[in-house]
Amino acid sequence: MVILQQGDYVWLDLKTGREFDVPVGAVVKRCDSGQTQVLDDEGHEHWIFPQSATNIKPMHPTSIHGVEDMIRLGDLNEAGILRNLFIRYKEHVIYNIPEIQGRNKF
Repeated sequence: MVILQQGDYVWLDLKTGREFDVPVGAVVKRCDSGQTQVLDDEGHEHWIFPQSATNIKPMHPTSIHGVEDMIRLGDLNEAGILRNLFIRYKEHVIYNIPEIQGRNKF
């Protein structure tokens, strides 16, 4: 059982039954009498009830704000990589420019 507080970041596994189901990042907005309200990365609100609390897991701190080098992700899985790319896309830092230019200028 995960104990959550307002402001905690979590992985939310929605289990939609689609071909490419991947947990999405979410932030806890409210915790009331066993029910938890979360806001996912896509802007959708979800209520998590105690009986379905198995679909929510705490997020590693490196996945909250993203990292430049993805090997440093604490959640080095499909969801963690996709969320890191999503964060970098929103911040317009998809690529590290010095690496694209190359190290050898000759």
